[in-house]
Amino acid sequence: MKEVILEYREVQQIAKKTIEYAKTIIKPGMNLLDIRKSCEQKMLELGADSFWYWDIGAFVFAGDETTVSVSGKQYVTSDRIIADTDIVTIDLSP
Repeated sequence: MKEVILEYREVQQIAKKTIEYAKTIIKPGMNLLDIRKSCEQKMLELGADSFWYWDIGAFVFAGDETTVSVSGKQYVTSDRIIADTDIVTIDLSP
């Protein structure tokens, strides 16, 4: 089986398309775990074969979580439900 190596620009396009996708699905009442799973699945569909930072494809935060800096080694996606007034941040690592 031949190994496929993606170019930097291809990986960036996967991330860009995934963020565009995320903007269409994120709604108040959604769970952050579901957003993470949806983003990771989308990146795999778009050609990513792994996630480079601690094997986490999407770091998702909302509300007061957006002010905390967390290393990938300690990151756990919370089961927080998005409120109408929450800001959501997503950091992708295809």
